[in-house]
Formats: sequence, C-alpha cells, structure tokens
Amino acid sequence: MQHLLRKQIILIGLLVVSSVSVFAQNDEVFQPDHDDLPYYLGMSIGLSNSYLYPKRGTNFLLATNDAAKYLLPQSTPYLNLGLTGTLKLTNRILIRVNPTLLISDSRIAFKYTTDNLLAYTPIVKDITGTIISGTTADDTLSYTIPSTIIDLPIAFKFQSDRYNAFKQPDMMRHYILAGAKFAFDLSSEKKPTKEAPTFPYENEIKGMDMSLELGLGLSFYLRYATISPELKFSYGLRDLRKTGSIKYPLLSGIDKVTSNFIYFTIHIEN
Repeated sequence: MQHLLRKQIILIGLLVVSSVSVFAQNDEVFQPDHDDLPYYLGMSIGLSNSYLYPKRGTNFLLATNDAAKYLLPQSTPYLNLGLTGTLKLTNRILIRVNPTLLISDSRIAFKYTTDNLLAYTPIVKDITGTIISGTTADDTLSYTIPSTIIDLPIAFKFQSDRYNAFKQPDMMRHYILAGAKFAFDLSSEKKPTKEAPTFPYENEIKGMDMSLELGLGLSFYLRYATISPELKFSYGLRDLRKTGSIKYPLLSGIDKVTSNFIYFTIHIEN
C-alpha cells in the first residue's frame, strides 16, 4: 500500500513540475527579433487542384467533325514542392517569391466527344431502373495531357501585427496575398493520351501561362521556425489554345481556354 502511495506522490509531483514549467514558458516570446530581419528564406509543401475553363464559341456545335461538340472540364491534383523568399518593405508590407514544382501523373484536361449530343435523346427509365428509351454517346473520351509545371509567383504580402494565441504571447499573425504568376509546363510538347483514339491529336494546350493570384494565411511563430498554412486562388489570364494550324482541330469551336488553380500550402521559414 505504501509502495502504491509513494508512486502516486511521485507521479503527482512530476505532473506539478511539468505544469509549472509549461506555464513558466507562457511569457516567452518566440523569435522576438523576426520582424527586424530584412529578408528570410524557407521552403513549402502542399497540394493543388487545377482545371481548364473553356469558353464556348457561337459555332461550338457547328464546327468541323474533328472538333469537340461536347466538353466537360476535369480537375487534376498536383503535389507542390517549392522554395520561399520574403523581402521586407515595411512592418506590414512584404514581397514574396515562391518558385514551385508541380508534379502530377497526368493532367486530365476534359471529357469530350466529337459527336453532336443534340442528336441523342434523353434516357427514360422505369421504377426499377431499366432503360425504356433513349440513347447516349458511347464514345466520350478523356483528353489526358502529360504535365509537370514550374510556377514562378511573386506577390505582395500584407500582414497583421503579431498577437497572442494558445496562451502564448505574440505567437500568431494573419496575412493576405495579391500578385501574379508565370507558369511553364515542361510536358507541353508531348502528345496527349486518350481512351480510344481515332486520329493522332497534338497537344492543343500551350505550355506557358500567366495568372492573377489571391490568398490568405496564418503564421505560427514557434521556437525555431515559422509555420504558415495558406490557401491561394489562381485565375488564368492567357488563352491556352494552340491555333493557326490544322494540327489542332479539337478546340476549334472554343473561343478561349484558361487554367485555374486552388492551392493549399504549408510554408516553413526560419
């Protein structure tokens, strides 16, 4: 009995000591001189989701037989690995660059068919799910493009003052981003793959893009590093269609194709 009581006393003593040490650290400000740095570096890792946005032309359904008559954009996930550099202009305004490599197995640009779906009648089913009448297009294909992208974004970063969080002084701040991005797809000259090719399509999507970007994030100032989870939206400005050649008939009924991204990134800085 005394042995068990002795164990309980030791355990309670250890808990008290550890609690006191934790509370004693609440007055410590991590990285107090961080705001005095003229610049700082880091790395980033995250995920992104991309989709192509086609603007259909007035002759979309009247284009040549080799043109898409039905087009459904598809999203593509990427793994993002990058480096981060931040230059301080004022205590609230900074400039940040974040060159990033986007890796994906392939980019599923869209589902398509070269048949006019207006010629197909809707499917009608009975209460058991059996098809009574109607027809659908059976030759819908996937337009899949090899894709490895290098992003070169530059943005103004507008940040708040540091404030207390989790009982720790000056531990957090929030920020917003506004800037532009240049992107280069290293696989843009490779031919796409399809489920059932009828003729050898070329890659009809350009490899260079330019976008506007908006984002927001939180910075957590820890003892040895700053961790910043961030959400960012990218809106493409450049028409990505390759035109002016009979090699690119698939998107001839499309007026413009732009690329949009959503990024979730964790920045780790010194």
